[in-house]
Amino acid sequence: MITDPGTNPTVARRALAVYFRRLREQRGLNLAELAHLLGVQQSQASRLDTGSRGLRRVDVERLCDWYGVGQGERHRLLALSDEARRRAWWQKYDLADSYRTLIGFEQVAESISEYCVGVVPGLLQTERYAIAAVAASGSGRTLQRAAQAVEVRMRRQVILERPVPPHYSVVIDEAVLARGAGGVEVMREQMERLLSFCERPRTSIQVLPFRAGIYPPGSAQFIILELGSQLPDVYYSEDQLDAVDSSDDKDLEEARALWDRLRRLALDPAQSSELIRRHMGQL
Repeated sequence: MITDPGTNPTVARRALAVYFRRLREQRGLNLAELAHLLGVQQSQASRLDTGSRGLRRVDVERLCDWYGVGQGERHRLLALSDEARRRAWWQKYDLADSYRTLIGFEQVAESISEYCVGVVPGLLQTERYAIAAVAASGSGRTLQRAAQAVEVRMRRQVILERPVPPHYSVVIDEAVLARGAGGVEVMREQMERLLSFCERPRTSIQVLPFRAGIYPPGSAQFIILELGSQLPDVYYSEDQLDAVDSSDDKDLEEARALWDRLRRLALDPAQSSELIRRHMGQL
């Protein structure tokens, strides 16, 4: 069961898209027909169909008429369309659409699996480590935008402090521990935070050691979010060039296979804790 996080236009938008896409597929209708009904280009109809763009209230009305949706269900869908147009806290920041989408799904995820290559995952970063990571992430960032990036990262972490947080599994490269960020004190504080999360019952941290050798191809940073029965799971990947989120079965299957392989290559949680302690002792 999804825990109600308050206003969540990301989830409302995706829920509408999933509902109407299932109806479209059940009726054997194609995107060209959807585009004609809504009076948009087929490329825009495709984005509405996947939920990457939100349906307007008038679009929901037309779709309900088209599919013959009953009055009670129509009221529910129109309420979702209103929710999809509200602004959640993460939409009040100047962020990339893909990042906003990730944050929205984090709010309702039952399980989050994340692989990080060069940096501690944002959900586990201390504030001082986040400041150092943001400073190193690219040129041209103003002080205001850097402060905003850190603030957003800290706000995201609230989901792990809930009475029942999501199951959170992480695999990090040993280079994250060895490379360092912000100096000795910052790294010591960060490693202490990692160790504290190693003790939490709904969190698993594994380290992929140097001795594991060359990693599988395609093992860039990625996240798999399981959203329960109400929404399809989501695969999210980001690099310096692009970001993508997908609920496509093939994308998810490939991501899960890669995740399983990385977990087998990584040290188990107890061994990972010991390796973190060793790196902390070398600071």
